[in-house]
Amino acid sequence: MSYDRGEDRSSRHAELPALLAQFARDMRDERRSTSNTLNGILHTAVELVDGADSGCITTLTKGERTVVAATDEMAEELCRRQYEYGEGPIASEVRHFDVVVADDLGVEHRWPQFAAGAVDQGVRSLVAFQLFSNGDDVGALVLYSNRAKAFGPDAVFTGEALAAHAAIALLGARDNEQFRAGLASRDIIGQAKGMIMERYKIDADQAFELLTKLSQQRNIPLKKVAEELVAAERP
Repeated sequence: MSYDRGEDRSSRHAELPALLAQFARDMRDERRSTSNTLNGILHTAVELVDGADSGCITTLTKGERTVVAATDEMAEELCRRQYEYGEGPIASEVRHFDVVVADDLGVEHRWPQFAAGAVDQGVRSLVAFQLFSNGDDVGALVLYSNRAKAFGPDAVFTGEALAAHAAIALLGARDNEQFRAGLASRDIIGQAKGMIMERYKIDADQAFELLTKLSQQRNIPLKKVAEELVAAERP
């Protein structure tokens, strides 16, 4: 999807529903991987949100902090710094608010250390959108601008609408990958069961029980036991 940033803002605002609908169709119809979905979300956000020059998407899952997509090294570094400093919208606010805006990082008092580092990189304002928040599972889209007060009401409106569509696309991609991983696990376990049944002349329930006992005795996942068995039998 492409958009001419020089077009009239009112025309752009009027076309927003159609652009978002196309974005949602692209995310759904192409059945992208989570990585491709994230990059698509970020590219579209920088393209559609007025004032955005760069950005990143980051997740916090069970204490693990990950920058999962970034437009460039600078944007990725700024996202990581928020975790390192314990400052910034990701570290302190986006879990509790749908949108966090910093109009001028040159005079930002909420996150002094992070703000000073961002200004040193040429970034003057930012807006962060919550993609999802569920207990320890949090996702955020952060957009940066080289201009102060770059993100006005129209930009926030666009970003909120995009974030809502993006959250659905992202969670859908994650669910699809988990489903595919589940199918792969069942397939490899099925192969291992078949090999045990053939070798020891036992039924499927007995073969599965044997695999389960091996998993418990060795304290490793059932899938791992099955993978080792299949690899040993068919090197």
